[in-house]
Amino acid sequence: MKKTVFFVLIITVLLNISCKPSSNTFKPNVSGAAFEVLWIIEDSVYKSAAGETLFNILQSPVEHLPQAEPQFQISRLKPALFDNLLKTTRNIIIVDVNNQEYTTPKIHLTNSIWANTQAVVTITAPDTESLDIALQKSGQKIIDFIVKAERERMKSYYLSNMNKEALTMVYKKFGCNIAIPTSMNKYIDGENFLWITNGSSTIRQDFIIYSVPYYSTEQLTYEAILSRRDSVFKINVPGGVKGSYVGTEYRHEPPETKIINLNSAWAAETRGLWRMIDGEIMGGPFVSITRIDELNKKIITVEGFVFAPGYNKRNPLRQMDAMVYSILLPHEINQVTVNASKKTE
Repeated sequence: MKKTVFFVLIITVLLNISCKPSSNTFKPNVSGAAFEVLWIIEDSVYKSAAGETLFNILQSPVEHLPQAEPQFQISRLKPALFDNLLKTTRNIIIVDVNNQEYTTPKIHLTNSIWANTQAVVTITAPDTESLDIALQKSGQKIIDFIVKAERERMKSYYLSNMNKEALTMVYKKFGCNIAIPTSMNKYIDGENFLWITNGSSTIRQDFIIYSVPYYSTEQLTYEAILSRRDSVFKINVPGGVKGSYVGTEYRHEPPETKIINLNSAWAAETRGLWRMIDGEIMGGPFVSITRIDELNKKIITVEGFVFAPGYNKRNPLRQMDAMVYSILLPHEINQVTVNASKKTE
């Protein structure tokens, strides 16, 4: 009976997350593939310096991948051809230059104009010169807006297609909830450590969650986060050769950690490359989120990494993004108010 009540509790929490009322109920779903962008722009503007700037923004390489891959796939269209059939496209960028209508350049980021979960960027300017300046200042904001929209779509999909066994394992061991899809269905259980993988022989995706006691803010620095990663992985994520393990690649492109706000609380996002230490020639990208579980005085890290030799890795890694960003800590599940900050206890 306890198991039944426990499982119902978890499902209820997730349904509360994924089934909030929406004003977009009667809008169609978005169309197109993940990370595709429909770009509405006149030929004259496209051929200008501003058009080149926006093209370079959308085609800029994703950071911390072993091979260069662009942020998005682009389809370009003249405004006169933008009809109702295309208005359900998942990501749309509309550029309108008109000195009769606009006096200053503006960039509007809007969700769900014509379809549910849609991301629409509307860029207006009186001329291409001011447009170019605005784009140079706000290019990263446009990228982040579309990437976040894709991440939220993936999270919603995983919540509706989740691996209930994995969800239960994570909850029992760490008191957390994670949106883990049914494709992730192989497990290795360790001390304060859980490894979940799809076990694929082509595009392999691995999800790791581990915790350590939280004593002070010294445990939350860039160096401490990566040192802890290396020590935990050396023990728990071995390679095929005796003594080998999945480590962090520091030689060519060092990892990067940035402080973010996740669920109105402090978190650290780390991105970089991994490699097999003292073993086979293997490697790939990883992304991790480190958070403070103040209810239980623990630091919890969730990580996704990808091994896909010969395949593009942008989309598989961004799928792992959606998983790690979906983490709910015990106080968030139980709706307990805590001061989730980097304070020293």
